Amino acid sequence: MKKQLIITKDGSHSLFVPGLNETYHSKNGAITEAKHVFIKNGLLAANKNKVNILEVGFGTGLNALLTLQKTKQQNLNIFYNSLEPHPLEKQEYIKLNFAVLLNCPQEDFINLHKSGWGKEIKLSENFTLYKTEESVRNFETEKKFDIIYFDAFAPEKQTEMWTKTVFEKMYFLLKENGFLVTYCAKGVVKRTLKSVGLEVETLEGPPGKREMIRANKK
Repeated sequence: MKKQLIITKDGSHSLFVPGLNETYHSKNGAITEAKHVFIKNGLLAANKNKVNILEVGFGTGLNALLTLQKTKQQNLNIFYNSLEPHPLEKQEYIKLNFAVLLNCPQEDFINLHKSGWGKEIKLSENFTLYKTEESVRNFETEKKFDIIYFDAFAPEKQTEMWTKTVFEKMYFLLKENGFLVTYCAKGVVKRTLKSVGLEVETLEGPPGKREMIRANKK
């Protein structure tokens, strides 16, 4: 997929995919959106020191970088399994300005992308990364997760990622009292999540979005 580098409203980069007419992040702020949805209402809402995370859509690596940064700041212990069937090329991720804006080592960001696929890699004392180069629809694992970062392209762009079959798998992969967070709060998504047994919370969205979703496995 051809991609174009863009700057979002908070100064952070994102990528625009002309073929889908879609961006990897909100144009209102890539870092702002990721912090609000996946860190504030995801990682920190778990209120645990040891957390297993499944990310559906590694993309630019921004969510992973923010999670790694928070791991170092708060002495958390994270196992981070990220799925990405279409990884970025080096010439694409090397241009992204996330590390500069977050005041963290560029090496941390590069290592997230350079790390090999299909094996556990300790990127810090308390952060283990396992990247899987495949779609969630083909993903199999024995692990269960405390949090799922569901960060696929929007339903109208990637319909196959927001089906009942996919969310049934998400339910199965969550631990009891685990939850899924996503930026998307469309009615059809809420109904599908509820249909597989998840309790849906509608939360305040990041800038430019009125709402977001946290779906709990009770």
